[in-house]
Amino acid sequence: MNIRVLTLLVLLGFVLPAQAMAQDCGKDTSLAGLTRCAGVAVDMLPQAKRARLDAEIAALEAQIAGEVRPANTQLAYPDYGWEAARLLVSSGGVDRLIMTARQKSGALRYGRAEALHAAGSRAAGFHQDDEAAQRLAMTSGAAEKLNDELLSLARSAEAFERGDLAHAAAMLAAERCDLSRFDAARAMTLAPDALRYKFWRARITGDRVGLPEAIMLAADSEDSGAARQAIDGITFLVEHGACGT
Repeated sequence: MNIRVLTLLVLLGFVLPAQAMAQDCGKDTSLAGLTRCAGVAVDMLPQAKRARLDAEIAALEAQIAGEVRPANTQLAYPDYGWEAARLLVSSGGVDRLIMTARQKSGALRYGRAEALHAAGSRAAGFHQDDEAAQRLAMTSGAAEKLNDELLSLARSAEAFERGDLAHAAAMLAAERCDLSRFDAARAMTLAPDALRYKFWRARITGDRVGLPEAIMLAADSEDSGAARQAIDGITFLVEHGACGT
């Protein structure tokens, strides 16, 4: 926009949408380039909202520079979904976990999306943090079966829970590099066009071309949500790598 026109609009009291003021961060789709874009999105925010995000950007830069944490290391925070799923899997395998999730009983009266995803992620080989997870990873077809169950539950769930189940199904499909199940799950999420899903899909397809522009189109000078999703999306790519490599 012409600077004179912009100045006139400001003097007249017009406020441009935050997205319209977004900067062009270039077309670099490397992890470092995407992190720079996320940094630009963070810089648009008021100082009070930037401190924690700036620290996460710095941590990402350090990981990308050579301190990348493998996806299979132990999580730095309690995984309550796995805590609920582990006992069921240990005592009755994947079938008992699925049956309990369908019945919404016992430990899965609440949080069944998180429990099924946690088990599915370990069945896919991630977060091998205990013996039960290692056994699950050796169970043939378990990850795909849990992904299908999440999709089935999402299709039949009440609206208030459908989004959580679909989100969990999409994440597991992205971890498993399963484009068909990912697209089916994303369509049922509460915000299928959200930035996070663009990153997850890019892991599967290997196509990151649109990510820099997507970050800047979503960036907002007041709401930190887009910057948060960009950081989380890059972290997902860093920790899980690209499919087919």
